[in-house]
Amino acid sequence: MISFETVHKRCSILNPLKGFKEDVVTFEYRKDPLTGRNTTVVKGMLEYVSKFLSTDEKLLGSLAEKTRVGCPFCPESVMAKTPMFTEDFSKEGRIRVGNAVVVPNLLGHAERSAVVVMAKEHSLRLDEFEPSAILDGLKGGLAYVRRLSETDPSVSFPVFAFNYLPPAGSSIFHPHMQVLARDRPFYLARLFLEKSEEYREVNGSNYWHDLVEVEKPGERHLFEKDGVEWLVPFAPLRGLNEVQAVVVGRSNFLELGDGEWLGIAEGISSILRFYHEQGYVSFNAVLLSGPVGAHLDYFCVNLRMVSRPGIQPTCFTDAWALPYLLWDGEALEEPEVLAGKIRAFLGRRPGGKVR
Repeated sequence: MISFETVHKRCSILNPLKGFKEDVVTFEYRKDPLTGRNTTVVKGMLEYVSKFLSTDEKLLGSLAEKTRVGCPFCPESVMAKTPMFTEDFSKEGRIRVGNAVVVPNLLGHAERSAVVVMAKEHSLRLDEFEPSAILDGLKGGLAYVRRLSETDPSVSFPVFAFNYLPPAGSSIFHPHMQVLARDRPFYLARLFLEKSEEYREVNGSNYWHDLVEVEKPGERHLFEKDGVEWLVPFAPLRGLNEVQAVVVGRSNFLELGDGEWLGIAEGISSILRFYHEQGYVSFNAVLLSGPVGAHLDYFCVNLRMVSRPGIQPTCFTDAWALPYLLWDGEALEEPEVLAGKIRAFLGRRPGGKVR
């Protein structure tokens, strides 16, 4: 069964910020209950690095204006400056769902890589990502995955990835989402799939169902919307305001119904409003699917999203050696504290629903 393992450690130093008086620094080592990956919770770190997380609004506005010139995703350019699918894949050359436009990626990150232009606006504050725009983007990505499953069934492992603004690794300012698909799972998806199957073999149950059942009454649960459960992970992967979602009973994108896609879109929008309220302008998110050709009774579609550092003249990144090369996770504050902040912002209690 699911076990939440925590080890507490302490270190004494003579702190120059306190007149070189002896000070105690505390650490929590948490083990992810599915993968066993270690995450270090460093209490007080969020306050220490907070000056790097805010954004120079004047600089942000300047960058938005500069990148608007010649942007291939703006409405006046998207049909002239973006690639088209070959006719055997799409007779129209592009896929449109509502205001979203799906085009092949000019330089993709997988053998089947597409970009979903999600909004007409060139730049958005995080509280301006409306559920309807996110839903159009998700449905556009779904239409691409569905078409791909018909034309090339071997490419059965899709991922939806959001990289918004340069701190999140985006080379284009305009709001968009990437659809990455290939014939083998990305490492995180493969790890989740393998460990989920191992969990089922040992415990005789679905890890993701068990996770929701044990978390729902507790302090890390955020809300539920249309079969999508939102929570803060016990041992975050990345650490900066990380949030997790689980689509209970659905193992791949093609199994999701309209209500569940709406639940994902509304949940993303709610968390982005919280990020904005906390002063963030940039974020990453990944939505992971099992193989689209089969239902897996041990896996559920799931999402991870994080905020990223602010835009400032002096560059700062939270992508450093610990997570990138040592493969450890790090949290800048206790996940339970983060969950409390989000629930307070949304006016929710553990186990609650989004209105």
